[in-house]
Amino acid sequence: MKNVIITGAANGVGKAIANILKNNNLILIDIDEENLKRTAEQTNATYYICDVSNDKEIVNIINEIEVKYKTIDCLINCAGMWISGDLSKMDKPIYKEMNDLERIKKVIDTNVFGTIAMIKSIFPIMKEQGYGQIININSQSGVMCEPPFPIYNASKTGANAFRKAIQNDLAQSNIKITDVCPGLIQTDFYKRANNELPENIMNTGLTPEDVANTVKFVFDLPHEITVPSIEVRNIKNY
Repeated sequence: MKNVIITGAANGVGKAIANILKNNNLILIDIDEENLKRTAEQTNATYYICDVSNDKEIVNIINEIEVKYKTIDCLINCAGMWISGDLSKMDKPIYKEMNDLERIKKVIDTNVFGTIAMIKSIFPIMKEQGYGQIININSQSGVMCEPPFPIYNASKTGANAFRKAIQNDLAQSNIKITDVCPGLIQTDFYKRANNELPENIMNTGLTPEDVANTVKFVFDLPHEITVPSIEVRNIKNY
């Protein structure tokens, strides 16, 4: 069994990943305590309440985890926030609240800073133990420009660029990193941002289990085999 940290594990894709990897020692992280506790109970996991956009919370949690577990085999960054709306449409009620400057900052801090901060915090542990694996749940928005989602694009492209910039450096310490980049997924990700998509569009999305299966494929590869990035879509969603 491996010691595996999963952020954003309370709902959706993070929860599906926890379920498919539940035969490992899971360390689940999220800000949604009620649902996180439920996922932890279902997967026999340890859980920590932590906002990955908050540097002090991350430092405290990683220190606790290091003391308890000593080694971390894999970090899966799944915590994220959705945001939508062209700049020209941000005065419309459906987009105005979602694109409040404070919330824009929260999205960037979660999607970009959260990913960077978790990797930076885990790196010394993996370097010391001489190996490690990092899997980021990125997005198609991290590999292509989708005009209706400029801020989300910026956050996911930024996280993708960070992965590209560090992958060779990590490899020198025997740590491999992969971006899993899904298209549309059938979760409440959009609903929680007050941007619920029409049913006919949602039906063309991947299931959380589809993404979890992709993660497991990457997770199970021999350590000497690395996949820098992998894109996955429902065939109906091109």
